[in-house]
Amino acid sequence: MWVVAERSEVPKGPGAGEDRTVVLEDERGVWCAAVVDGSTDKSGRIHAGATGGALAAEQVVRTLRRLPPGTAPAAAVAEITADLHRLRARWGIEDDDPLGPSAAAAVALPRQGLVWRVGDVHIGIAHPGGTWRRHDGGKAVDRALAATRAAYLHALLATGATPGDLAADDPGRTVILPVLQRQAALANRPGPYGYGALDGRPVPGRFVDVVPLPPGAHEMVLASDGYLRPDPTLEAAEHLLAESLRTDPLRIGDHPATKGVTPGARSFDDRTYLRLTRTG
Repeated sequence: MWVVAERSEVPKGPGAGEDRTVVLEDERGVWCAAVVDGSTDKSGRIHAGATGGALAAEQVVRTLRRLPPGTAPAAAVAEITADLHRLRARWGIEDDDPLGPSAAAAVALPRQGLVWRVGDVHIGIAHPGGTWRRHDGGKAVDRALAATRAAYLHALLATGATPGDLAADDPGRTVILPVLQRQAALANRPGPYGYGALDGRPVPGRFVDVVPLPPGAHEMVLASDGYLRPDPTLEAAEHLLAESLRTDPLRIGDHPATKGVTPGARSFDDRTYLRLTRTG
């Protein structure tokens, strides 16, 4: 039987953030567990008192809660997509709106022996023999934009800007913002920068990652991309992140990002960690 061993949700700043988790269990233990990462809202619009990313994540959680055990990944993605499409219609958001609400998710289904994922949530699985295998999240467009932002901020630092100045008013973010605001046009589309997203539009099968659990697997981790990777313990994941934030709060070094740590924030992004362990 599978049980929750560790669980943590830390928003990057004040408020609840845009990450969500769900754990569904019965007398036989956990049969579904998910980390859902609502996409950072770049529209400035508020829907029902919350950002689109937060409400998209909450809708994904609601859909997962109503699905029966045994629902296959493709069917689950189709149901989530249909519910998000209805949500967009209710808010008057057109299908081609580049700033519509969206989310990424990794969903563990221990009784089906698999984890499925759409988007950039990290997955880690303990294989027999002590091997820890990571399935890191991430997408090509984010890597390209993070590198552009990092290069621009490094150029500013080389010409006299201070890290404090750049943290307070991130000109690198301003440089890449036009692409960030149009990035959703690449969601669920083919091409070198296409990526999967739960946004109310059909998700091609190539963007639904299915990771089988090997026989004898006894632990797994789901972690949003506010963590650098899905380490096998929360302590290890937190330690790695803390060291990285200490040495590179601008996020332009070994782990470049599309945004840095703003003054007063805990980190550059919300972070959620969920570890499941098989007992008996």
